[in-house]
Amino acid sequence: MAIPRADAALLLRRAGFGGTLAEIDDLATAATWADAVERVLDTSAAPPVVPPAELTDPAKDAYTRWVACTQWWIERMRTTPAPIVEKLTLFWHGHFASSTDKVPIELLFDQIDLYRQRALGDFHDLAQAMAVHPAMLVYLDNATNVAGVENENFARELMEMFTMGNHTFGEADVIAMARAWTGHGLDRAGTSYEFHPDRHDAGDKTLFGITRAWNGPETITEIIRGSKRFVSARFIAAELWSFLATPDPSATIVADLAKAFGAARQDLKALVRAIFLHPEFRSPAVRGGLVRSPIEWIVLILRSLGISAADAHPDWFVGAMGHVPFAPPNVSGWKPNAYWISTSGLWARGSFAGYVRWLATDDSGPYRLFADLPAKTPAEIAGTLLATFGIESPSPRTRTIVTNWANGLKQPGAPSWSIRPNGIPLVALSPEALLA
Repeated sequence: MAIPRADAALLLRRAGFGGTLAEIDDLATAATWADAVERVLDTSAAPPVVPPAELTDPAKDAYTRWVACTQWWIERMRTTPAPIVEKLTLFWHGHFASSTDKVPIELLFDQIDLYRQRALGDFHDLAQAMAVHPAMLVYLDNATNVAGVENENFARELMEMFTMGNHTFGEADVIAMARAWTGHGLDRAGTSYEFHPDRHDAGDKTLFGITRAWNGPETITEIIRGSKRFVSARFIAAELWSFLATPDPSATIVADLAKAFGAARQDLKALVRAIFLHPEFRSPAVRGGLVRSPIEWIVLILRSLGISAADAHPDWFVGAMGHVPFAPPNVSGWKPNAYWISTSGLWARGSFAGYVRWLATDDSGPYRLFADLPAKTPAEIAGTLLATFGIESPSPRTRTIVTNWANGLKQPGAPSWSIRPNGIPLVALSPEALLA
């Protein structure tokens, strides 16, 4: 037995950044779909984290450190043998968002590594660690949240954006939550979490209708393990389904996933497994229902062509694409799917694809993949280009467009030399490459 190649390609796109021909071939040998899912959830080969040297070099300015970190992370996405880890790290970076507009890159790099280490672990533990990380304490101002002059920023976002969603709490809960988190701040250096009892409101507060002397971390336990656990489970299930499958899941799907999540005591790997194993995951609506974010698309291009992030300089292009690592636009992070469809965003992707095609001018670099391309038939040229980008099931229209383009360049007097470079942006900007 083996799974269909189209299913293997789908799983590699959603559990990572797309599969090469060899990776699709390998995953398609899985005896069952469940076996294939377990393969992509195996994180044992994830490499250790060795930060870029520029990150802690006092001689480097903030922009240089950001460039180094951006290239480092995209290169890790490109080369990791456990792409599910980096895929979910990218998700948590947008979900528990902090940004360089308020936070030093060193703290953000460490925060994202926290997400990396806990990306498939216990959601309760992840949320607790996120809440007291210096990057979050700075970004949402809880470092200045003290009894008598409460700051509600973190309190509100903890419930609305991070754990439960809109319309699941009242303004009185925001006030109580802010009081509970007073005193949870930073040390004098501003680089480590420190609890200050003298700044904490130790009095009774009524949160979710429960009156007690709430302290910050207890509120997260109440949300995830206590009276709000079903609300939280549905919220996180819907968020992850929207990221890995397609936005706006039905109430039935959310209920199924939340049940599995709760039964596993909020284990994130169990939730992701339930998403991939859900009968709707391989439905037509899901297969064509998700647009690749710019970073995911960049990683696809670099993986497919064997180009390093240092050579491709994605840091030059991510701003115009609207997907800047370490700098989400606001606490809401990046929106999924249709958010990435815009004229300016497509032009920016076109600029990146155009830059990539000229990275090599001979048979080195990406062109080595296409050395014999001009000698092939138009249909073979189309097949090779599409397969290079892991496009297992192109639409008849896309295959026809690429084939006709190649046929035109095979005619007498036509510049057949341009097949190799121009085939790269042609397929990289196809609907199938833009969709996950």
